[in-house]
Amino acid sequence: MSDSLRSKLKKFMSRDYREQVEKRDKLRKILKKMRKQQSELTDKLSDEADPDKQDQLRTRLQLIREQRRKGINLLRDLKSRPDKD
Repeated sequence: MSDSLRSKLKKFMSRDYREQVEKRDKLRKILKKMRKQQSELTDKLSDEADPDKQDQLRTRLQLIREQRRKGINLLRDLKSRPDKD
């Protein structure tokens, strides 16, 4: 059996690899949802006239931005991890 075929078979049979792929897919879905929330909050902020509500929206927007940034970094780390043999 060739090395590349053996490597592909390990990836296919490896529970850790499948779990990592599932985790990446879930993380992508969550990040997409957060991007939509961020966009909605940005729109609300531009339409809002009340300064107190603007501050609340800015705080929520900043929180979502930070969470997305951390999630994106985690996704990059998951993608760049070498496969364990």
